[in-house]
Amino acid sequence: MYTQGNPKLWTGRIDSETDPKQFKHFQTVEFANLEKMKVSGDKTGVGMLGYAVDKGIELNKGRIGAKNGPDAIKQEFAKLPDLSECESLIDYGNVEHTDGELSSTQEEMAKLSAQVIKQHNQTFLIGGGHDIAYAQYLATRHVYPDASIGIINIDAHFDTRPDSKPTSGTMFRQILDHDDNTNYLVLGLAQGGNTRSLYDYANEKGIIYVYADELLQQVSPKIKDKVERFIHDHDTIMFTICMDVIDSAFAPGVSAPSVLGLYPHDVFDISKRVILSEKVSSISIAETNPHYDIDNHTSKLAANLIHHFLV
Repeated sequence: MYTQGNPKLWTGRIDSETDPKQFKHFQTVEFANLEKMKVSGDKTGVGMLGYAVDKGIELNKGRIGAKNGPDAIKQEFAKLPDLSECESLIDYGNVEHTDGELSSTQEEMAKLSAQVIKQHNQTFLIGGGHDIAYAQYLATRHVYPDASIGIINIDAHFDTRPDSKPTSGTMFRQILDHDDNTNYLVLGLAQGGNTRSLYDYANEKGIIYVYADELLQQVSPKIKDKVERFIHDHDTIMFTICMDVIDSAFAPGVSAPSVLGLYPHDVFDISKRVILSEKVSSISIAETNPHYDIDNHTSKLAANLIHHFLV
């Protein structure tokens, strides 16, 4: 179910009502209804769409609460200073799961996400469960039907489980098993978070992966080159971040906390190498769970990721 953006989330301290150099994001945001919007030919500004869904996490036997992630992140993002001066910043609201199959909600999210991708220079899709990535893929394939898609995922998990129904742990297997024109790169993998069968599947499918301890404190030239070559080899890049890749000391409010995860600056460092590419068609951030957060640390961190990614 689609719901429009909530202006009540977008509040903060006003430093000036007239000087744009002192504006925060809540002073520049606009709202629009995707169900009534006509896509124009020219891409402009930034669009945001939330995926207020944690049904996939529930089906994956995780701790629920991430459906409140999009609103919590938007609320924190609203308070940050508008430094990018982008042409426009539009909150399109959220997609929610009410009943029925998760796949139907993913398809609805995909349809609306495709509209945002066509309309904007940057598209941010905010979860909710990481099953948002399958909707992101469907949208990307719709917009770029013949393109080779490179999926870059900063995550502690492969999320390639062979479950019979879609969950927050199956989406990349769903993609790779049905689309030969996609490839998958995972950065920040937790050695203790993936079974041997998932490694076997990764080797079978040629999945490229880098462990979390290879990214700590400094991203080596070898890994930077690996990321840049992956981007070069594909027509368009679908970029996604699961907040559970970040160590729980910095991101306690996630669906599956990491005890040997990445530091936030490591995520910023490697992400900047991805974001600066013009091939990035969309960015998703998943698994922020406000129910388990401490002083909004994780929501603030996710909001700052988006803030730093604005170009």
